[in-house]
Amino acid sequence: MRNQRAFLATLRVLLAATFSIFLAATVLLLFAADFRSALWQFFVEPFSSRYFFGNYIADTVPLIISGIGVSIAFRSRNFNLGGEGQIYVGALAGGVLALHISEAFGSGTVWILVAFIGAFTGAIIGTISGLLKAYWRISEMISSYLLSAIIINISDFLITGPLQDSTSNFQTTAQIPSAFLLPRIFSPSKLDISIWLALFLILFFHILSKKSKIGFELRVCGENEEFARYCGISIRAYKITAMAISGGMYGLSGALLVIGQQGRVMRGFSSGLGWSAISVALLAQGSETAILPAALFIAFLKAGSDHVMIGSGVPSEIISILQAAAMLFITAQVMPKLRQRRKQQ
Repeated sequence: MRNQRAFLATLRVLLAATFSIFLAATVLLLFAADFRSALWQFFVEPFSSRYFFGNYIADTVPLIISGIGVSIAFRSRNFNLGGEGQIYVGALAGGVLALHISEAFGSGTVWILVAFIGAFTGAIIGTISGLLKAYWRISEMISSYLLSAIIINISDFLITGPLQDSTSNFQTTAQIPSAFLLPRIFSPSKLDISIWLALFLILFFHILSKKSKIGFELRVCGENEEFARYCGISIRAYKITAMAISGGMYGLSGALLVIGQQGRVMRGFSSGLGWSAISVALLAQGSETAILPAALFIAFLKAGSDHVMIGSGVPSEIISILQAAAMLFITAQVMPKLRQRRKQQ
């Protein structure tokens, strides 16, 4: 029975992905002036050169790290909707640190400090939602979303106000010193060494989930709270911890973007990354090892859509509808399970 449920869950994911690809082809047929050229741009062009392929892989890095965070929250029966704000706060904290720290520390030390401060600030925001849920039963979905909205507005004010680069006409902070930027590993693309950290985190959280006491207790808390209480497991502690880890992963991805691909903190830089990470976690179905193919698929949808918009003249509004509809197909397959879990709370 358990194997049958796993098979059906995998089948639903594959059907959702297939529908997404079919929808993309249909949209191209209806709106692209040259259908064959648009198909090439969507399905092939992201792999057609070192530059395009490297950028495609680079886009998977924040999806992997953020997707792990969402997956950890899911495991404890929490739903973190504050990813956008947590990415922002991690990026802003890490960016400010990188701009003001002395070069005497050395690049390696700065990378570690920026990653730590980004993860720490994101974890603080996640912890707030966890505390509200654990002690006052305030929905973490509502609290994380509202906190995210507040953080984004405050961050935008700082980026376009006190922290804005006075020498630039763009809404951005100053450029981070080149000595503190993560080295590129697939020139001329933007792919940097953060890909190795993302792959390590997949392995680390897989081992933590499957081989450790913490992972077992977290899984029990999410699957059966009554049994967890009977075993003496602190439900509150794991709800708070899961939301803290989730926020920390979001914050870490924001900090790595700033010292890697972006090189500065720009207004609106995340481009819906927090929401895309939720789709990654839903596709992965709670498996850390499935985060990688899920992130590759979501990044492929984005890369293909961007190439079509630039090369075939398909309006950006149509591309946005395509991406949103694809996400709808992907997320719809998990909603029955989510409703069932909500009824159990």
